[in-house]
Amino acid sequence: MVYTSTMLQPSPSELLSEGDVEDLLQVTGCSTELHSPSCQTDCLSERYRSITGECNNREHPKWGAANIPYSRWLPPEYEDVWGTPRGWEPKHTYHNVSLPPVRLVSQEVLFTHNDKISADSSLSHLLVDWGQWIDHDMVLTPQSPSTATFKTGDDCTRSCSRDSPCFPIQIPSSDPRSGIQSCMPFFRSAPSCNSRVLPRSHREQLNAITSFVDASMVYGSSPSLASALRNLSSPLGSMNLNSQFWDEELPYMPFLPRVQAHLDPCGPRNSTTLGPSSRSPLLENTTSCFHAGDSRVNEHLGLIVLHTLFLREHNRLVKELHQLNPHWSPETLYQEARKIIGAIHQILTWERYLPRVLGEGAMTRLMPPYQEYDPDMDPSIANTFATAAFRFAHVTIQPMVTRLGPEYTLNPKYPPLPLHHSLFASWRVVEEGGIDPVLRGMLLSPAKLQTAGQMMVEELTEKLFQAHGGMPLDLGALNLQRGRDHGLPGYSSWRRFCNLSAPNSTSELAEILGNSTLAHKFNVLYGTPHNMDVWVGAISEPPLPGGRVGPLLSCLLAKQFRALRDGDRFWWERNGVFTRTQRRHLHNVSLSRIICDNSHITHVPADPFSRTESSEDMLTCSHPLIPHLDLSPWKEPQTDPICGPIPRIHSGYSLLCNSTVLYECQAGFKLLGSPHIRCDSESQRWSSPPPTCQDINECEGLVSSCPQHLECFNTAGSFLCSEPVSLSAVSIVAAVMVVIGGVAGLVLVLICYRRYFPKSEELISAECRHGNS
Repeated sequence: MVYTSTMLQPSPSELLSEGDVEDLLQVTGCSTELHSPSCQTDCLSERYRSITGECNNREHPKWGAANIPYSRWLPPEYEDVWGTPRGWEPKHTYHNVSLPPVRLVSQEVLFTHNDKISADSSLSHLLVDWGQWIDHDMVLTPQSPSTATFKTGDDCTRSCSRDSPCFPIQIPSSDPRSGIQSCMPFFRSAPSCNSRVLPRSHREQLNAITSFVDASMVYGSSPSLASALRNLSSPLGSMNLNSQFWDEELPYMPFLPRVQAHLDPCGPRNSTTLGPSSRSPLLENTTSCFHAGDSRVNEHLGLIVLHTLFLREHNRLVKELHQLNPHWSPETLYQEARKIIGAIHQILTWERYLPRVLGEGAMTRLMPPYQEYDPDMDPSIANTFATAAFRFAHVTIQPMVTRLGPEYTLNPKYPPLPLHHSLFASWRVVEEGGIDPVLRGMLLSPAKLQTAGQMMVEELTEKLFQAHGGMPLDLGALNLQRGRDHGLPGYSSWRRFCNLSAPNSTSELAEILGNSTLAHKFNVLYGTPHNMDVWVGAISEPPLPGGRVGPLLSCLLAKQFRALRDGDRFWWERNGVFTRTQRRHLHNVSLSRIICDNSHITHVPADPFSRTESSEDMLTCSHPLIPHLDLSPWKEPQTDPICGPIPRIHSGYSLLCNSTVLYECQAGFKLLGSPHIRCDSESQRWSSPPPTCQDINECEGLVSSCPQHLECFNTAGSFLCSEPVSLSAVSIVAAVMVVIGGVAGLVLVLICYRRYFPKSEELISAECRHGNS
């Protein structure tokens, strides 16, 4: 049966039995979303957060986890009980007035010519990019997987019919595009399983990643992605690197595999849209798209820069940690580096970024100093934060991407780019100077200043994704349509939520906005301030002193970031997460230092979020104001204060976790004995002798992986495969087990020792070539 949005629709639970619902949960995958994880309480679960965010709160293990619905601070306001978006029916009224088309609001309120903008006098463009970087650590709303209408199967990218999951953006007759197109494609966000199969539940949208500021855009929010991003054969716990291209001696992220032979969504376009270069990377089975912990890594060059920096920083940290603690396993090194990088993101965001956004006064009032972890605080991302509030920085984006040479000067090899030529153009990083030119531009370029008459540049409202050869989109209209798709209440409701005055008339709105012209525009468009979409109303408020957002955004942003801080069991300041000495060293962390350590840039600003007027104001990377992160507090003690020397093991790893020592063996060895011992404070002795690591005989029984015509010879931690008659006289074929992408495989390595061979040199060379093939 097919229902229209205006029909009274029975709940699925009224049509299905309890058993039917359970079967549906299994078939659709909803059982994964709705399952309740069992949380461990061992030492490692106290030391490291899970990759999915589950069990951060042990009483509410799904709070803040990936793949849960956004929380609601106010109930949604859909057009009906089934979650039909606001504005779905053009004649549907709110406060006796219908909602204006979002494209019309964008044209009348947001549109700003690229050359009619002002520069922010205080903030760099890196602060703008950091906002999106952190957003991608907390928020990812999956769209409906279907790109065709459920009723007719029409392609939503070609049809303007309004039929779920398609919610096309109508082009008004007054729009310059009206003679070219009648709508822009828009797909509804995928609904949560809670709202599809459970009774009395309104439509909710999912957050596909962890809510916590935990650097999930570096590491992923699922075990499978986290594993795919790691170099599992590395003894250091390193991340995978690009095998085809390097930024001189510095690595890039790996490329994504090519799904279709002709498809490279991040590669060069045709000659009319390429800009300065049309040379394509020589890629065979991969695209030019980078692979990272967040799927949006390739959206624009600024994101690629930050992803690359922190990939390199992880691999730099694990090397240093290994030098300090050679007995740590690859897993421990990976987790410790991940923990440090998560803390770095928390510090830079709360102590460097937020004060500039909120202003010192609002920061002090709305974000008091950290006290302790609050297990009753839900850190899950709120729908209004994800869909409206944290999209405020879209009006601070410059229309040009500045790229600069080694002396922070313009370089003809990589000139400035119009913004739409930098979107999904990761090939430019590889072919046009690496990340350094873009990074220098981010450091020296100012943010765009947001004012009532200078909202969103035309690069975003008229040319979004135009370089891809498709229909240009409008980011402002997309933001407004997404808010309606999610049923966000209007501007006045959120003002009341924050205990602010709610305007009832144009004059009251003009007083709040400090701009009668803008208030009049809103009155013409919406008829009443109560109908204003929350995002456009919030960004229209004048900023608070020292900040870049007004009262409503200050309220919403501070509420979310305080919940993310106080509701995170692994918050960096919480006692037990880091030692006091480690916290002191972390507190001095510098984004400029990370840039120095992971790029070729030699001069950086003391504060990269503040605007630097001239390259002469940059400091050398050796300057005392650009301190190194001293990792010496991470060196594990060799003795326990009660039980004495910590027992280590040969061919294995150990980790001191509180008063317990955890053991594991290297690959090719098996553990004999207990995998952990603890310090008994009463006897002042270790609870048992440490285990030992015994070599596994891979040549016994079915364990051997040698081909049938080769004979297996066991070695310590591995084995050899060779022709039975040729091992001693001809060659040694060393078989080493490696792990690629989480799957064990066999690699045959031929080692030729010429002095042992009575054969001719030609025959030896032939055998070496055969073995290496």
